[in-house]
Amino acid sequence: MINLITPQYYWPHINQDISVFVKHCDVCQLNKKKRQKRFGLLQTVPPTDLPFEYLSIDTVGGFNYYNSTKKYLHLVIDHATRYVWAFPTKSETTETYANCLKQVFQIQVPTKLLSDRNGAFTSSKFKRFLRNCNFKHLLTSSHHPQTNGKCERVNQSIVTKLKCKVNSSPTKIPWTKLLEQVINEYNLTPHSVTKFPPAYLLFGTLPYSPPLTQNQFYPSAEEARKLAKQNTIKYHDKNKIKYDARFIDSPFKAGDIVMYEEFNYPNRRKLSPVFSGAYEIVKKLSDVNYEITKPNALTKKPTEIVYASKLRTFYQPEELKLSHE
Repeated sequence: MINLITPQYYWPHINQDISVFVKHCDVCQLNKKKRQKRFGLLQTVPPTDLPFEYLSIDTVGGFNYYNSTKKYLHLVIDHATRYVWAFPTKSETTETYANCLKQVFQIQVPTKLLSDRNGAFTSSKFKRFLRNCNFKHLLTSSHHPQTNGKCERVNQSIVTKLKCKVNSSPTKIPWTKLLEQVINEYNLTPHSVTKFPPAYLLFGTLPYSPPLTQNQFYPSAEEARKLAKQNTIKYHDKNKIKYDARFIDSPFKAGDIVMYEEFNYPNRRKLSPVFSGAYEIVKKLSDVNYEITKPNALTKKPTEIVYASKLRTFYQPEELKLSHE
């Protein structure tokens, strides 16, 4: 814009005025994506050595073409041990999730459960299920899967292993049968972060060898859980340094006007705005989570909880002030 105007016009502080004018242009702000560090330093669920203190649940879809009528895979993960329960199903309704969790809760009811904001988890039926089972339910920020990072990494690992088995099988075995092998292998293999098999950390024993043999390789379950927690903390600290190098601390506070980066699927909606807005920040919930005046399509509420990395400052056109004013 400066190169377009300055050859033909001049006034004092012209470059500054042009920059300020463009900065406050609502069309430019909503449609252009600037190269800048995102807001929001890494925040993770605190590591624990207690099984069933934190569980996460997530869903992977797209399995309906692989010799089975079941097209969803629901994964439940214990944060302390990294143990995984897998449930292939035909749907992702509240009843489906409740039935999956009930099977896990036969071992023990968790202290806290982390999930995304799927309508099944925010429904009145699921809230009744919460009250009956008496555990705390935590929800991730909208369109920010990193909040439930353990689930995302396990999803990738399980799907990759399952893909290898499906595509190497000489016969058309239902993916649900191959899934059993994948989950068993995952739970019985030492984890790259904790250095212990998830099954050993959860149950204190492994099914394929006698306890005496296991004691030659692993300490007691209690000691192993403490070591696993220490290894997890080391991993988190190292990962945080790498992550935070690409982000900056969030500067927003209640009352600020912001725009929200929309999620546009690849090869679709190419000409849609990058951002929507403007919205007002209603409340700062944490260093990285904010409640803004963006209507929530799922819950029908007038506000939505979003992650800081999806926000940018919106400069209102009516607040534009040029140098000569």
